[in-house]
Amino acid sequence: MKLDENVKSQIEKDAIKAIKKLKIDKTTNLHIHDEILAAGEKLKAASLEVSIERKTAFVFVDLAPTCNWAHPCEYHLYDATNGTLYKKVHASLPPSNLLHDKKIMTSFHMPVKMIATQKRHISWKCISPITNAMSTAPGERYAILFAGLAQNRHTNDLEFLYRTLIDDYGYNPANIHVCNHDGTLNYFLNNATTGQITTTPIGTNLGNWPDNNEPYNTPYRMVVNHPGTRAGFQAALNAISNQIQPEDFLFIHTNNHGGGPCDGVNDYCMFEYDANVSWNPYYVNDFITDLGTLPQFEVLLVMMEQCRSGGFINTVINNSPAKWTHITTAVTENDYSLGGDLFDPFAEDWIAGIHGQYPNGNGLNQTVDTNSDGRISATEAFHYADAVHTYNGFVERFCPPPNGTPLRDGDTPTSSDSPSGYGAYIFLGFPAHDLFLRDNLEDHGREPLISGSISCSPDIIIFQNELLDPEAELCNPAAQQSDTLGEPVESGQDNFIYLRVQNRGTQPTGGTARVFWTDSSSFPTPLLWKEITDPVNPITIPDINPQEMKVVGPVVWKNQDIPHVAPGQIAHYCFIGLINSGNDPAPDPKTTIHTYDEYYNFICLCNNATWKNFDVTNIFKDSITNMSFAIQGWPKTTLSADLMIDLSQLPHDIQVTLRILKRLSSSASLENAQLIQESATHQKYQLVAGKQAFLRKMNLKASDKCQATLEIIAPQQIADGNYRLSIAELIDGKEMGRVTRMLAVGQYPYMGNQRTHEVHVANCDWAAKISKRNKRAYQELEQALKHGYNGCLFCLPEYNKEKI
Repeated sequence: MKLDENVKSQIEKDAIKAIKKLKIDKTTNLHIHDEILAAGEKLKAASLEVSIERKTAFVFVDLAPTCNWAHPCEYHLYDATNGTLYKKVHASLPPSNLLHDKKIMTSFHMPVKMIATQKRHISWKCISPITNAMSTAPGERYAILFAGLAQNRHTNDLEFLYRTLIDDYGYNPANIHVCNHDGTLNYFLNNATTGQITTTPIGTNLGNWPDNNEPYNTPYRMVVNHPGTRAGFQAALNAISNQIQPEDFLFIHTNNHGGGPCDGVNDYCMFEYDANVSWNPYYVNDFITDLGTLPQFEVLLVMMEQCRSGGFINTVINNSPAKWTHITTAVTENDYSLGGDLFDPFAEDWIAGIHGQYPNGNGLNQTVDTNSDGRISATEAFHYADAVHTYNGFVERFCPPPNGTPLRDGDTPTSSDSPSGYGAYIFLGFPAHDLFLRDNLEDHGREPLISGSISCSPDIIIFQNELLDPEAELCNPAAQQSDTLGEPVESGQDNFIYLRVQNRGTQPTGGTARVFWTDSSSFPTPLLWKEITDPVNPITIPDINPQEMKVVGPVVWKNQDIPHVAPGQIAHYCFIGLINSGNDPAPDPKTTIHTYDEYYNFICLCNNATWKNFDVTNIFKDSITNMSFAIQGWPKTTLSADLMIDLSQLPHDIQVTLRILKRLSSSASLENAQLIQESATHQKYQLVAGKQAFLRKMNLKASDKCQATLEIIAPQQIADGNYRLSIAELIDGKEMGRVTRMLAVGQYPYMGNQRTHEVHVANCDWAAKISKRNKRAYQELEQALKHGYNGCLFCLPEYNKEKI
């Protein structure tokens, strides 16, 4: 039944008078339902249900008209007979059944219009988009663009982002999964200009993007794959989970409406599409459960527009399936995001920041690439959107006690990342070219390094003889995934060093490489590096195709430049490789590294610099092996350093002791280490195999270089196999260097006696008499003879010099 016009007029006057009395008449929009609600009817919105007690005229009071839903609103219920207000209901969502009532809800007080987003930046300067911005992940890139109960601005945001990903950042359209509204380009049209809030489904084929006015007027390009529902998001994840690899990148954007506690929902959520606008929540924990179906991958970048989206931040960070995660939201967990006439302001600003201009061609009001490195990071995009955002901060209401949280309207951009601060190294695109050397087998060229150890590069490989076909030997699929290739340095002859270089860019490129060596050390400071290559004429890197690995070298380490080693001994060295290519030069260690903080940044932030401080030592069961290394300080600086000895991969029955200078260890705090012996100058500690041992807060003098030694006793019962251990030096909790050794326990055919310098067949009776401290394992007899060993008179008489 139609509401009586006189009663309707009286109610409208009363409603306006009421908001004027509260001094909110300039910030509140009022709407009245033209039909009388019958007694027994119910108004429903999410979990809220309001029973109509009598014939009722309904006034909808929108307290934050510029915001997306949910946000504070009220239901004012008037007696339809006499126009008397009999009930007020605090709500956060418009009632679902009235939104889809075929009859009209008339807007009778409309001081607030949706933000005309394109009028915010008419005079801003146009900045060309940066199209070669690097991606942290070198693998494939995927994206999910989600809008549930979409209105024109939400679908327009998705279209703007869709075009930017493809046109600027080279995304494969097949890897972009769009979940919009009902699974098509449709959205709900909310036409506040005509005085109606009745939500009507329309198809975007009725108009162009984002409307039919110039300079737009272009057809929508976005391909919608799934509806904007939880099931649609799950379908997108399922499609991606069948393809995504450990080195890949996933970008997720969520849009439309959301809510949180005190909004008629149980937790932070987005609202998924349903034709009746029942405000079905897609809760944060369900979102994380669904995201958890993905296997582990490299990088996750999330940008959320919906109201109270900040409530997703901690849960996403703490449960991300990616090694690196950055999440940006339009608002904190207690705020309601702004909407606009054609776009959502925050989403539009963020996308314009990575695109270089706004959809209508207007420019940006400030630089996005603040560090001028030619690329836009997730952090820079967030800072731009934060700097230009619109916010009034009006506290609309408070959650009921005991929470009492103030709920505000207006954008309050916020972000977080894991590891902390690494949003500065997350990018959407690929570089034109980027040559790199891996730090370890988990390294895919991302900057900075966070996974795996430093100083264990698989791409610096030393051989005692020049290879006939380096590409075939070092670049086959199995070899590419090995970090144990190569041989120990052999003194008294030339040695040959090969580099395996990869290009994670989109264009072929070449460059140059330099190689250095230094003594095996837990902190190989640059002043002690000695260059093997010619600094004036470094070795040339030929053009390498995108995603290709190529062998460079050999770099010849001349006999006369290699330190002399006593017969029968093997020296261990640290090698450093630096690559220069195009606009990505490696820093010069002698001119750009002045502090240990600069050194740390150098080793962690540059994918065109790497270290190899790793060796394989063949040993027998029931033998003793020593591992010596230097503990170093920094020039002109006293330091407090931690020494970490990682024995976690060793079986518990291996015995390990550490001999170290007493002035370093005597004041250190110990973990999994026990003092067992000391002299005037040194201390000896028993370490716990199977765990990490620490000597914390050692005091290092300026330019300290102190030798320490691990003694490793392999028992008779140890199984054949490879066992790794390492020593790292940490300053202020940061790893400055690491020495890694792999003990290859096996049944080797030859055994050297390091005391008598005789070599035996391993099953010789005399070999059985060699003490465990003097056993030396050899796979090749020729190597033992080269090291000055004399053949046993009984088992190898033909190689006995005295008999000969």
